[in-house]
Amino acid sequence: MEKTPKLLAPAGSMAALKAAIDAGADEVYLGGSAFNARINASNFDNDALIKAGRLCKSANVGMHITLNTLIYDKEFKSVLEYVDFLANEVNPDALIIQDLGLVSAIRQKFPSLALHASTQMRIHSYLDAEYLKSLGFTRAVLARELPIEDIKRFAESGLETEIFVHGAICVSESGGCLMSSVIGNRSGNRGECAQPCRLPYKAQNKYPLSLKDMCLAPHISELCESGVKSLKIEGRMKAPDYVGAVVSVYRRLLDERRNATGEEIKYLASVFSRSGFTDGYFTSRIRGDMFGIRSESDKKKSESVSGNIKKAEPRSERERVAVPPFTPPERNSEKTLHPALQKGLVLRFEGNPPSAELLAKHGETAARIDIPLRHCADKRFLPYAEKISAIIPRSVFLKELETVKRQIAEAKAAGIKNATVSSFNHLTLCEGMYLHGDYAFNVFNRETLFMLENYSLSSVMLSPETDGRFARGSRCALEYIGYGRMPLMYTRTCIIANIDGCKKQKRCFSRLVDRTGAAFPVISGHSHTNTVYNSLPRYCLDKKSELKKSGVGLLTLLFTTENEKQINEIIGLALSGEKPKFEYTRR
Repeated sequence: MEKTPKLLAPAGSMAALKAAIDAGADEVYLGGSAFNARINASNFDNDALIKAGRLCKSANVGMHITLNTLIYDKEFKSVLEYVDFLANEVNPDALIIQDLGLVSAIRQKFPSLALHASTQMRIHSYLDAEYLKSLGFTRAVLARELPIEDIKRFAESGLETEIFVHGAICVSESGGCLMSSVIGNRSGNRGECAQPCRLPYKAQNKYPLSLKDMCLAPHISELCESGVKSLKIEGRMKAPDYVGAVVSVYRRLLDERRNATGEEIKYLASVFSRSGFTDGYFTSRIRGDMFGIRSESDKKKSESVSGNIKKAEPRSERERVAVPPFTPPERNSEKTLHPALQKGLVLRFEGNPPSAELLAKHGETAARIDIPLRHCADKRFLPYAEKISAIIPRSVFLKELETVKRQIAEAKAAGIKNATVSSFNHLTLCEGMYLHGDYAFNVFNRETLFMLENYSLSSVMLSPETDGRFARGSRCALEYIGYGRMPLMYTRTCIIANIDGCKKQKRCFSRLVDRTGAAFPVISGHSHTNTVYNSLPRYCLDKKSELKKSGVGLLTLLFTTENEKQINEIIGLALSGEKPKFEYTRR
């Protein structure tokens, strides 16, 4: 029989921490006053962190501290001083990290600290596990959108596996949402998300982005046999009563290794729900009934749970996991293109693929042409195969893996030697190709850039949340989006079906209209995934001389909804550096 998974509870305040411990949590996760993805929770100042550490130690409860935001270069000194304080004064069992550069810095300065890879790192495949081990991670927090078969496969990797089982879930893949940042200047990757996904839109479903809370209480028996190490409850913004109530239910289910009854599910819903719960990602039933809001009826049904929690028995001695060595690879110059060979415009097509006429006009002058993998074997692209880079799907689940492998093989057979990648698992899938790091790697600082250089990337796109001027001196060619509608969300659910109904066509398109009348294009991708784009295109081609001084040699023109006439106009503006006459944004 598999060992019973640990129960990991949220603690947004000292009262919530005590409630989690009393209700039977094996582990807790909490954040300090900065550098965590729930910056608006009460959180813990330094004195409170020391007290929290002592309380957890006395209760034999594991303590994980969140440092799961992206870090600017200017913040590294402060964050490492903070880590020094944590290591010497708080003594947590682990730090939860998103930023690749921060991983490198901590590993070099604090080699004995256990690190957990945050769900913000977009961990979707068992192929990610070996890379995470080489970075010295002892545990991975998997993406919420993974189904059970993918979870089990990852758990076989030997890396401790943690999954979310209860609480709020994002419609966008974690770590990949730019919507709050771009339209509201509040970055989800910096713990400031304004939750635009919970707002109404002009659509068939008035709340087309709002998912119900996850509840995997009906699947505890299966999870106990899955090899998963820890089951995580979301809720650092929730009150102590919520934490105590939810933890107590899951504690009982785990102790008895059974699924929740109907009455227990009803009780959890009375504590908090959004029109009920969903297990759609876990069961691969990705459909319209996953969506819901916190209705007035939900609020009226909620009952006070204060005083209903039976204090749990003391937990057994907590485990300390051996920290793997930090062993990133060395850059292989024979597998990379020199930056001097990568200068100019990258023409990237995420809407309709380019026509033969458009390629004939601009194909020779482009530095690179990025096209979604599923289109790459089209005969019209054969004359430009040397310049084409296959955009690999952002997430590849087990059920899609063989199809993606076949498409990569077909692209290679067509003479395509470049791949635009956004996850570590892509490096394995695209072995033997020249690799170009995409914006989803979230390159916020030079440390992250240096880390990615070691993985023999030929070019790296700097995060569109930065100004692109921090990264000169790289061994990779540096890339930046100079024009295009920013990709705000990448979703595993069909937003188009919520807007105006899904026709199950090979190619779907719609627009998401908000309360101000702004229209956000939504384009379908592989496996019926959707990408939501900004209502206005970003334009900073008139700043290309400044970007060039910072080392940016590749400027990407991201085409989504433009017709051929507009594409020709934008390429002309890119060559001239003039400001456009159409409406645009700098973000």
